[in-house]
Amino acid sequence: MPLVAQAFRRAACAALLMGLLPIVDAVAQGTSPTQPIRIVAPVPPGNGSDIAMRTLAKEWTAQTGRTVLVENRPGGNNVIGAQAVIQAPADGLTLYAGSNASMAANAVTFKTLGYDPVKDLTPVAMVIRARWVMVTSSLSPYQTIDDLVAAGKADPKALSSGDGSAGFQLATALFARGAGIEINQALYKGTAPALQDLAGNQVSLAIVDLSSALTLIRAGRVRPLLAITDERLPLLPEVPSMKEKGFGEMPLHSWAGLFAKAGTPAAELERLAEQIGTAMKADGFRKYVADVNSEAPFMGPATLRDFQLKQIEAYREAMAVAGQTAQ
Repeated sequence: MPLVAQAFRRAACAALLMGLLPIVDAVAQGTSPTQPIRIVAPVPPGNGSDIAMRTLAKEWTAQTGRTVLVENRPGGNNVIGAQAVIQAPADGLTLYAGSNASMAANAVTFKTLGYDPVKDLTPVAMVIRARWVMVTSSLSPYQTIDDLVAAGKADPKALSSGDGSAGFQLATALFARGAGIEINQALYKGTAPALQDLAGNQVSLAIVDLSSALTLIRAGRVRPLLAITDERLPLLPEVPSMKEKGFGEMPLHSWAGLFAKAGTPAAELERLAEQIGTAMKADGFRKYVADVNSEAPFMGPATLRDFQLKQIEAYREAMAVAGQTAQ
């Protein structure tokens, strides 16, 4: 082959290899850190975890330049949202806004769920933990928790609850057991519709995360009766705690984190966790957490998995105490 032709061929091969290097590098490194991310929230807009994820997404975008969007897929006891993530590629671009309900309570409260919270989804990062409060409608006759309990003891059919998740449903059952009353429970497709019916006085009470109820409390549409905690809440110092009233302790609380489809590369999970951690340190997210009297204890993939497994056991033990079985 003539020397000129050989030189041309070598140059062409070198150019081709140089063109392929970015592609090879992208494959080795996983998805591009600038590709858009979709967070699937299995709850209606306005739910506490939905608001937290939208606040995080805004800061995530601002801090990293990535477009991070929240897509609501409510219904089916969180199954619809979970399956949307499970059916997507395991590339870390579609994340699940998992909560205590979808990633712990559902694992023990349903015989057939439609997804496995441990096997089908893998942890990325913890985002927020919230306090719980029991509220009633401002239209209801119950001015205090003592009024509500007295009504329940006088008439076993007097009280009803709007439970926005399996976790809240179990918490209501634990409260009823501790207070020695009966409550007719109705499971809703999320906290927002449960609070809507509560505000209209269609149900007697609801246990919800404080962040979801705070706006309605401040607007005077719902009345806080009981902090579902061991101690009183700083934002509601006049409201007694569950332990204080002698109704027992509550091992459950709200939390929300991000999960990816099982099989997502470990390096990608760690990269996402690092970006989430950066977003959580932003002033906007920290202010939101403080405003709703919550906590933002960052946990990476391994720590969140350990926490999730312990929460599943806590729900299993709580079901036994409440005398409930999987349905």
